[in-house]
Amino acid sequence: MRGSASKAALAVLALGASMVGGAVSTASAATCLLTPFSYNGNGPMTAAMIDPPGTVTGPVNATGCDIGVYYSSAASGAVNHADVFGSLWFGVVNDGGNVNVDNSSIHDVGDNPFNGVQRGVGVLFIGSTATGRINRNSVFRYQKGGISLKGNAVTIEVRANRVDGLGPVDFIAQNGIQVGAGGHAHLFNNRVRDNSYTGDGLASSGGILVYGGECYGTGTPLTTGIVVEKNILRGNDVGIFLSNLDASCNTVPVQTNNVAKRNTIRNDAINNTSGWGTVGEGYQAGISVNGRHDSLIGNKICGIGYKPVPTPPPYLFRIDATYGTANIIQRNNVNHC
Repeated sequence: MRGSASKAALAVLALGASMVGGAVSTASAATCLLTPFSYNGNGPMTAAMIDPPGTVTGPVNATGCDIGVYYSSAASGAVNHADVFGSLWFGVVNDGGNVNVDNSSIHDVGDNPFNGVQRGVGVLFIGSTATGRINRNSVFRYQKGGISLKGNAVTIEVRANRVDGLGPVDFIAQNGIQVGAGGHAHLFNNRVRDNSYTGDGLASSGGILVYGGECYGTGTPLTTGIVVEKNILRGNDVGIFLSNLDASCNTVPVQTNNVAKRNTIRNDAINNTSGWGTVGEGYQAGISVNGRHDSLIGNKICGIGYKPVPTPPPYLFRIDATYGTANIIQRNNVNHC
């Protein structure tokens, strides 16, 4: 077995169609503008567009900029039927504003060529005042992650998006959709696939990741009450990861109450085999839960990528609740999906 809860916790971290207003905003070859936004000590960052009025639609070529479209905390706006690409850090950032991101393509976000630097996320909603939705988008060719919500106090609907990773790759552990640091979201009917890591080190890629607690950094709040429902997850090292851990990377003493229900999770390959220390242990799981009183109900999990082997490594699980406490695990089908 894995030596501690911290290994499981850190496996996947290294780290709407409405018009708003009447104007249409587009950008072609990027002229980068300075924003007030910094992320993890990096910044202030530049963006091809800052608080654009009306609805952003059509191509947004952000080549040479850190961000494609940036919205500040005072902004309201929409990205609808847009094609955002070429930025280094983020495609679209909602930094505490009210923003809808719908029916758009966000892609080619990160370094050129892609590498192991922990940046390159398609859509980021961040800050307690961030509101809006992320619906029916295609997010692909990202370096680190597809969609990320961090610290938002209001539940964000993330629905019917298609999020496609690069995997299997050996240079970075990607995550498809993640909610963390006290964020709130309903993740419904998304298709997330091909986030798979084959490199060395303590890492696995995740399809959907929910994380919180001081194991992930001093002062990081718990992420609780997240609903992950009716998503299709294919070819991810870990399909769904629910992880709230204290400063010692152990299960927290309070209920986290996250829910994964009626998801379909499949992996037909064993790719994560060379990491996890010197022996190349590897780790893959349909659902991995490190929480208290989380619920796993009615999920379908299948494929040889999650089928336990008689003599591990690699460590493969349909459902890995090794480090969870008082979780509710009911009516899951671990043979067919």
